[in-house]
Amino acid sequence: MRKVIPYIASQFRKDKIWLRRTKPSKRQYQIMLAIDDSSSMVDNHSKQLAFESLALISNALTLLEAGDLSICSFGESVQVLHPFTEQFTSHSGSRLLQQFTFEQKKTKVAQLLKKATSVMLDARSRQRGMLGNPETSQLLLIVSDGRGLFNEGMETVRSAVRQAREAGVFLVFVIIDNPQNKDSILDINVPVFRSRSQLPEINPYMDYFPFPFYIVLRDINSLPHVLCDALRQWFELVTAVDV
Repeated sequence: MRKVIPYIASQFRKDKIWLRRTKPSKRQYQIMLAIDDSSSMVDNHSKQLAFESLALISNALTLLEAGDLSICSFGESVQVLHPFTEQFTSHSGSRLLQQFTFEQKKTKVAQLLKKATSVMLDARSRQRGMLGNPETSQLLLIVSDGRGLFNEGMETVRSAVRQAREAGVFLVFVIIDNPQNKDSILDINVPVFRSRSQLPEINPYMDYFPFPFYIVLRDINSLPHVLCDALRQWFELVTAVDV
């Protein structure tokens, strides 16, 4: 992790946020990390994944000196393991890892999005009340194998994505695509029924992936760099508005 933090910092050469020591930023950051706790993640080095994700994001927020972190697990149900109101420490990380079982049988993404949006809207409102209406940027970072996203229905999931974005939550989906799996997520096809009288069309699953910003990750060892790049681009997007 020692090499990760300088990597993050080097990418912010011109961003105003890096002037914070002489001119405090008026913008606050809130990141929710949602980790898939379903059984399909078992073959994807899940505990290593959870550890690296938690370590990277918590260190990035510490470096920024402005931001809150929340952690949740999802599958058949959503559980907030670490709320925005608690400070994240090394003890928090070890405690959280013990709460992941990777035994849930379904992945209910719409349920996750609705819960996460509600929690983040509450956190934004509380932040404004405490700090006198600062600008608050929110990111929901989802880490999952990306399979079975339409268990609740394609339109239900798309609607939940739309509602989260309309609420001002920026969504990034990191797809863990284990190369040891028989099929890559990029190879999966799904039947699409245009009408009851016609045979279904067979189209690529990713053509219907509901998240506009996603990353397909096949090398687990590159996770820190991938998350760094995702965070860098999000920060650049946010700070560009302040210029």
